[in-house]
Amino acid sequence: MTAAGRHQLIRSQCGGALVELAIALPVLIVVFAATIDFARVFYTAMALTDAARAGAQYGAHNAANSTDAAGMQSAASAATNTTGITAVATRLCQCATDAGVFSATAPTANDCTSPETTSCPSKHLIVTVSVTTSKTFTTIMTGFPSIPGSVSLSRTATMRVFQ
Repeated sequence: MTAAGRHQLIRSQCGGALVELAIALPVLIVVFAATIDFARVFYTAMALTDAARAGAQYGAHNAANSTDAAGMQSAASAATNTTGITAVATRLCQCATDAGVFSATAPTANDCTSPETTSCPSKHLIVTVSVTTSKTFTTIMTGFPSIPGSVSLSRTATMRVFQ
């Protein structure tokens, strides 16, 4: 093969590679953007989990904190730098047997403040706090088929109150 023939072969191969790149590049960009979006959703879900745990830990620290729903919600919101998180805190009182089975009856007065002997006769008073954090996440891939424009995320943490 002559030098001119080799030069023409190389030029034709460069043109083919350029056409392949022009066809594949938009697909690669969409895949890359979808991967970034998935990572952002996953990070937000982890932040919601951490926030819910922080709020539940605050409420489970002692009986006084378990009544402070605003404090649990504030602890959950302050636990992460993710904005737009909504936190809801609840407290639940239940009676349990020595075997660890929850009874069908709720403690009397259902306020968790009565002594265990009067609120749950012959049973144990179990107080738990739950914090649910939620956020609606908006993706950057809005408008693409089969990719949602927004994702509703919610995480809950439940802990037993230290008594």
